[in-house]
Order: sequence, then structure tokens, then C-alpha cells
Amino acid sequence: MAFLNPFFLFGLLAAAIPLLIHLWNRRQAVTVDFSSLMFLVAAHRQNARRLQLKQLLILLLRMLIVALIALALARPFLTLGLPLAAVRAKTDVVIVLDNSYSMGYQDVDGVWFDKAKTLATDVLRSLRHGDSACLILMSDIPQPVFRQLTPDVESVIAAIKNAEVSYRATNVQPSVELAHEILSESTQQNKELYLISDFAQNGWNNWEMIPNQSGSRIVLLPVSERIPHNTNIEEILPSHQLIGVDLPFHLNTTIRNYSDTPIAQTTLTFYVGDQKKKTQTFSATADESIVTTLTHTFSTPGTHTGFFELTDDRLNVDNRRYFALEALGEIRVLCVGNQTEYLKLVLNPLVSKQTTEAPAQSSMIQPTACTPAEFETFPLEGYDVILLADVPKISTKANAQLREFVRQGKSIIVFSPTNYNLSWIPAQFGQPIIWQIPQQVSKYAESHPIFEIFSENILSGQYGPQFYQSMTVTPASDATVIARFGDDTPFLIERRDGKNHILFFNCGLQQQSNNELLVNPYFLPLLQHSVLYVMRSNTQKNINVGEAYTASYPQNSGGRAWIKRLKSSDKNAMTAVPISEDGSLRFESTELPGIYQVDVKAQDRLLRDFFAVNTATAEADLTAIPLQQASERVNAQAGSTNETGELDTEALDIQRHGREIWGELLILAVCLLLLEGFLSNRASTLTAGEA
Repeated sequence: MAFLNPFFLFGLLAAAIPLLIHLWNRRQAVTVDFSSLMFLVAAHRQNARRLQLKQLLILLLRMLIVALIALALARPFLTLGLPLAAVRAKTDVVIVLDNSYSMGYQDVDGVWFDKAKTLATDVLRSLRHGDSACLILMSDIPQPVFRQLTPDVESVIAAIKNAEVSYRATNVQPSVELAHEILSESTQQNKELYLISDFAQNGWNNWEMIPNQSGSRIVLLPVSERIPHNTNIEEILPSHQLIGVDLPFHLNTTIRNYSDTPIAQTTLTFYVGDQKKKTQTFSATADESIVTTLTHTFSTPGTHTGFFELTDDRLNVDNRRYFALEALGEIRVLCVGNQTEYLKLVLNPLVSKQTTEAPAQSSMIQPTACTPAEFETFPLEGYDVILLADVPKISTKANAQLREFVRQGKSIIVFSPTNYNLSWIPAQFGQPIIWQIPQQVSKYAESHPIFEIFSENILSGQYGPQFYQSMTVTPASDATVIARFGDDTPFLIERRDGKNHILFFNCGLQQQSNNELLVNPYFLPLLQHSVLYVMRSNTQKNINVGEAYTASYPQNSGGRAWIKRLKSSDKNAMTAVPISEDGSLRFESTELPGIYQVDVKAQDRLLRDFFAVNTATAEADLTAIPLQQASERVNAQAGSTNETGELDTEALDIQRHGREIWGELLILAVCLLLLEGFLSNRASTLTAGEA
């Protein structure tokens, strides 16, 4: 026996109320003997015993009536094993159907998702008139096709037939919790939750137990018991975060064999755009990861897209991985200082002589020079970066030029041993520092884009630059210290606000500063990577399915961006996305993997960018969690299938038998109430007659 409203069982305590009233009325009174009544005592005792028995029976009836009413309100029902439970009870069912992309796996019996839909349909076909159902498609987020139980079971079956495999990963917890939330609103005695999945281990990570809040019977239905075999592309990682045009870089691609058997002669093909660039053939042992390296060079600046593709296997969705990489080039840098020829040579070794009339002709960095006096009226249109090198003083006109440059979202790099303390500088400076024992740059993040090209501790090694002068400095609250000298004095400070970027090197470059950075061989890659770093977009161009794409267009605030997925079957599938007042763009319709194009119309030109969307790599591991362990995690039982893998609907239907008996309990309570009333009236009549 079970109860649908067990809270009302507390009403059984009310059964003690008649007993308390009875005990209260039995209080002893003061007895006064009258000699004339003493002869009646013997005759009275026999009637008193009979009356006490009737009163005790009435008391028990009253207590039983209250208890029966409380039990009826708790809605008890009889389950299997009892003769009165041989009636099939009404049933509410929630189907949690896994449609993560691993369900697209095709084994010898067919596609797993097709089998899952068949099992779900069999469950719903076993329902009868008066039963209700609901469908939740499960991936890393729950997708309720019906947000509440519906008696229109045929509509739920039609929704199952129309369901498709998504490109998302798996997370079991939110879908099961939503199913319990829906079933908690059910008033039926039979509540069932069916979880139909491949039970891949990755969907059961990062959470422990799910309590059965709805009190339903949970059934797990696996789509296959065979051990799957799968290969996928885990990662595409460029050798450097900063990629310059006409500079070769490496693309390191990781392939994983998720199988207990080796694979042979698998082909990896590399595409840039739609053009095939290279093909490699490799073999892998069981459960092995292989890293292949391809060298490539981009000749034009901008975002370049492409993909790697593996030979087809039983799960093809993870055999292609897209990429979007930003190649930096045609960066116009204005070098401001009294001696800038060396800076132009460092930024572009092809520069043969200094000129202020035209930039050097090179693909990556195009430097131009001017003196501090010339800078006050120098036209800055078309320049991307200003490099201040040992400028002794910044005049009011020069400061206005720099502030306007920053306001336009452009970047400044400063080398200075002088105290500027201007609003756009990312720090406040104090007194000069002179080291008797030279310092080196020894504290920096080697994974930072500026420093990733340097070997471990190379800047603090034998051949690293030495410094004799600097300044005490207090970084601004919105600034970040990227690197420090050995005594913890900041060496490189940055501030980023939208697209503008300020880099401040706490050192001078000229001979009078007694620093060796300028003549050190590491100065060239340090300065070039600093320029590339401030020009790098802060936009994440490679995301997973379901993640939001964000970008910043401060010059187009309040406007629109047009986004479409390339190679889409719908040629007009462009989505207008508003750009907020702060210039931020957010696009969340990333349900399909591929390359997406972003167009933003500026005043005089079209800004075009790209980003790549890929499936989550964790879903490629099809290793299943043991069914017994999964059952314990969700308080479930394993479903039963026959030899052909079909659902055993007969066993399922038997479990739904049961019968509510609250009506019978109320009828019994009414009968006992009538009996109690009859006995109470008889007892009152006898008492009055004796009186």
C-alpha cells in the first residue's frame, strides 16, 4: 500500500481527540452517602457495567471514524500482490529522450537515435485512455517539447517521430530534474519517468545524485549494449596565438581513437576555405591520441577559415572540425621620437631609409616616423598604432592627439623613463630607480601572447637584456601587470578598454637610459609581438555548439550586425542582431557547426568577420556508464527488453496495476458514523430511563 497525499497521514493524530475528551469527563467527583440510597447501589452496578461497555465501543468508533477520514484524504492505493489491486490504474509518463549528437552513432542494428525513438513510441503505445504523457529532448540542456502532461498521447508520438539528433553534448541532470518537476504536478497514482539514452559517461559527470522528488518509477532504457568505436578530431591549436601574414606557423591537430581496437589507414585532410591543402594518412593503436603538425602561411590579413576532416566512421559528426584564425598584417605604426630609425628597422627589417611621406611596403607592419614636434599636427587617419619612444615631454596638443586616438578605439605603445602621469596612461609614476646590480625581466606568464615565443626563462638568462634604470610605479585599478623585473617592479603594464589598448614599458630605449633592451636580439620579436598583440581582436572566434558568440563594435553602437552560416541550404538565412549601446554584440543561435559570417555596415565600408562553431569533443567518447551505477544515481530501475531489443510492454503494463481505496474508506467512515450515532442515542435513552 502507498499514499498519494502522505501529508494527510498526520491527521491520524486527530484520532486521539475523542479519547482525550473521554478521559476528561471521567474526573472523580466528591461522593456524599445518603442512607436512603444505599439499597439501590447493588441494582445500579449491573446497568453501569453495561453502559460503560457501550461508551467504550462508541469511543473506539469515533476514533476509527477520524482515522478513516485521515487515511482517505491521504489517498491510499493498493499495489501488486493484493487481490483488490487487479485493476490497471491511470498513468502519467514523461519520456526523456537523449538527442545529443552521440545518438547519431550507427552500429550494425542501425542508428541509435532511431532505436531510441522506437523505444519511446513503444512506451507511449502501452498507455490507455485517461493516461497522459510528456516529452523532453535531452542534450546539455533540456528541451521540453510539451511543458506539461497532456492526454493527447498521439501528439507526443508524432513529436517523437519528428525529433532529430542535435549537435549538442549531454548533461543528464537538468533534464531529469525537469521531468520530476513536471511529474510532481501529477495527481495519478502511477507516475513513470523513462530515460532513453546511450548512457555515455560524459553526461553523468560533475554531479552526484538526483533525488526522486516526484515519487515516480524511473526506468532506464539503453539503446545498445555493444561497445562502440569512434575517432574524432579533438583540437586544432596554432603554434602561436599571434599570427602574422607571410610568417609560417604550425597547426597542431590532435586525433583520438576512442576504441579498444587499433585503426589503420585513416586519412586527415586539411582545407583552407574550400581548397584542399594537404592530406595525411596515419594509424592509431587502441585508445591512442595522435598529434599531427601542418605548416601554413597566410598571405593576406584578416580572419581565415577552414577545417580538418577525417575518414568517415560510424559517427561522422565529430570527424570535421572547423577553425577561424586571425592573420594580422598591414598594420600602420607611427613611431614618435627623436631617434626612430632603429624602431622602423625592428618593426620592418625591409625598411632602408626613414620617411614620413609613405609607409614601408611590407605585409605585416608598415612603420612611419615623426618627431615629437611634428606629431602635434600630424594627421593620424589610417594609423592603427602609435609608438612613443623616449619622448621627454608630451605637450598639450600632443596629449589631445593621443586622447582622440584612444577614443577612436586605437592603441598606443609607450617606452619611457619619464614621469607622464596622464589620464590615458595605465599607471601613476613616482621616483626614478637606479640599480647598481642590473635587473632582468624574470616574472612573466610564458603563455601570454607577447612572451609565448620565448623559451622558458630565456629573458632572465645569460643572454637576456639587462636594465639599470626604471621608475617606481602604481598600476591603475583597471590595468594589468604583464611582466616584472626581478625586484618585483612592474616592467610591462597594459590597459584594454573595448578595442583600444595601451602598453607601457617601464624603461627607456636610448643610450642615456643605460638599458640594454634596444641592442638585445630579443628586442625585435618582443616589439613585433607587442604590436601584433595590441592589434589582435579580443573576440573568441572558435566556440562550441550552443555557446554565445560575442564581439565589440564601439563605433557602431545601436546599429545592427547580419550573421549567417556559410554553406547553409537556406541562401537567405541571415539573422539581424542588434548591437547594444555599449557596442557589444551577442549572438546565441549557434546550434549548427560550421563557419559563420558577420557583416557590420560602417559609415563608409563593410566590416566582415568570421567565427567557427564546433561540436563539443567530450561527446565523442562513447564509453558508457555502468547501468547499475546510473540506476543508483537517479534512483531508477533498468527496463526490460526481449531478445530482439523491443520493449517488454506486458511486464510494463503489469507494473501499472493498482487501485485507490479512498472512496471505500469514506464509505466505511460514513457507515461507522451512522452506527456511532445509533449507539449514542441508545446510550442516552438508557441513561435517561435509569434516571
